[in-house]
Amino acid sequence: MNLDFAFICDYAEAGAKLNALGIGFDTIFARQLPVRHLHFSLVLQLRASVTEAGRKSITVNLIDEDGKDIIPAVQGQFNIARPEVGAYSIGRFVVEFGNVEFQHYGSYSMHINIEGSEITSIPFRVTAPPDNKAV
Repeated sequence: MNLDFAFICDYAEAGAKLNALGIGFDTIFARQLPVRHLHFSLVLQLRASVTEAGRKSITVNLIDEDGKDIIPAVQGQFNIARPEVGAYSIGRFVVEFGNVEFQHYGSYSMHINIEGSEITSIPFRVTAPPDNKAV
């Protein structure tokens, strides 16, 4: 199974096409801590061959720079349809996060595991805004 892309954005929905707003999300600016981020989305697109298709488990961990989960792991299952021989199937996924509280400034990352194997991680940070940056 191949990962075509994965990113964090402000909002997304998956269907025949993916629609996403605020792509390139890599920093949360916070004037004070703790800060609660109201909403963001994780977007994934996977490509599977005929031998890789089927029901799979997914786990998403959101961790701080010390490797500690800041929310409970998000776990679920999905199905990628079996393609015709010689073709591939696409799986598009959006995982929504709401009211996530960040206790400190620093580096964070989202780790995505399929069937127990990490397929990617996405780093981001929480930091104080520059003096001229509106939050």
